[in-house]
Amino acid sequence: MSTSTALSDRNSSIDNIKAVLIFLVVFGHLIEIYVGEDHVLRSIWIFVYSFHMPMFALMSGMFSKAQWNEKSSSQLISGVLAPLLAFEIIYELTEFALKGSVSVYANLVAPYWMLWYLLSLLCWRLLLPLFARIQFPVMLALALSLVASYSEHAGYFLGVSRTLVFFPYFLLGWQLGQRGLADKKKEKLIFSAVVVLAALIGSFMLKSDFDYRWFYGSYSLHRLEMATLAGSAYQLLQYALSTVIGLSVLYLLAQKNLRLAGIGQRSIYVLVWHGMALIILQESGVLRHIFKLDHGLALLISALVSMAIVWLCAHEKCAAVTKRFILNPMSWLLTAQGNSSKPTTVTPATAETGKKALGQEP
Repeated sequence: MSTSTALSDRNSSIDNIKAVLIFLVVFGHLIEIYVGEDHVLRSIWIFVYSFHMPMFALMSGMFSKAQWNEKSSSQLISGVLAPLLAFEIIYELTEFALKGSVSVYANLVAPYWMLWYLLSLLCWRLLLPLFARIQFPVMLALALSLVASYSEHAGYFLGVSRTLVFFPYFLLGWQLGQRGLADKKKEKLIFSAVVVLAALIGSFMLKSDFDYRWFYGSYSLHRLEMATLAGSAYQLLQYALSTVIGLSVLYLLAQKNLRLAGIGQRSIYVLVWHGMALIILQESGVLRHIFKLDHGLALLISALVSMAIVWLCAHEKCAAVTKRFILNPMSWLLTAQGNSSKPTTVTPATAETGKKALGQEP
């Protein structure tokens, strides 16, 4: 196999993984408000949240570079900052139109719902050149996360808490690079399958009083009522489990061509638009009707609706319209026009991803 073919296969595999992860984001958000009413839904939701956002951060790190130049800064503006600001405005206007007031996120000076990921990604990429010069960057980021978790000031405000909590995964992804996921070793495959199966079974065995707020990364240890060394130990255990489970899931997904690479390449559009789809479904009462059905049927319909949302948001026409009428104008507005370089045409960074809006957390 030629080098170019191997690289193409690897990139296709990673895009397939992105597609599955963004589906899990949509599915998790769709069922989240109703998980308290169904043990099966709740268990599946816990399993998904145990790894999907950590792995998004990790895969974002895989594609990030520690060097800064004019091209990389322009890409950061057009691919991360532009969609963040554009959709922040869109969602806040939607919130005002529906409720006559700004969202709870605006009151908290925080990014709207799922948009926290873009703000965190912006911060991670800005911090990467600095942390790349440190001998043990992942360990330092982990230490910062553990210390900050004791502070009441690192919650929703500007997404600071989540930026710190998921930063170690981002740095780990940067260190790992894109190697290893496509290896087809029988022992590794068996180990990954056992880990994923055990995690799924474990999710169903958790007690009903399990505090799933740990997965959000936006609550201090004080709010979780574990501001002790035991709380920090619990955090470290969560980091370890999420990493092992998540990498096992990624490895299994990398073994097959799922033919979802196109969706993975345009996952940014799913990230920024799926919230609007869920708001429409919630406000119209469709979601309430779905979860009044038999639990098994509700689960099936939820999965199908999530697939439909992903397909629509990642469609080429949706991407083209979003770029032309939203992202390119915002990118032009943000890019300095007086220098010699031309404004960068938007090529959004693949999102490597409202509690109060729908009773949900991202």
